[in-house]
Amino acid sequence: MSVKPTTHSASCACKGVMFEVTGPLNDTVICHCDECRKTSGHYAAYIIVPSAKMEMLRFETLAWYESMDGVNKGFCTDCGSSLFWNLKGRDGWSVCAGAFDGPTDSKINYHCFTSEKGDYYDISDGRPQAPQFDVGFTTSSYASKKPTNTDNEK
Repeated sequence: MSVKPTTHSASCACKGVMFEVTGPLNDTVICHCDECRKTSGHYAAYIIVPSAKMEMLRFETLAWYESMDGVNKGFCTDCGSSLFWNLKGRDGWSVCAGAFDGPTDSKINYHCFTSEKGDYYDISDGRPQAPQFDVGFTTSSYASKKPTNTDNEK
């Protein structure tokens, strides 16, 4: 008898964008860069997910913003939820930890872009900190293309 892998459902606040991630989730990366602080309202928490483990279920309100060279951010046009981002040429997605509908069993791995953090808070959780993005702390990479419904049709 085979064991069905764990599936984690995720969505925006209005459910206009819905997706699933199969398998256990990686630990969370906390980003303090200027852009993440502006798009999230504070620092942002991401869980890196391999492309093959992410399936788009609903995406009528999904839109894209190219924020920096090669960085695309997916968000909902109706409710404004930030959902995920990718870096062109890499395989995987940085999914907003808050997009998951249930428990993630993920813990904070490290803080990146601490050189850009806001002056109104301290980082005092004892987790490693990097002044920029440090790929040495991550075990996955980022996506080479945006997810669409055709990616999931066989």
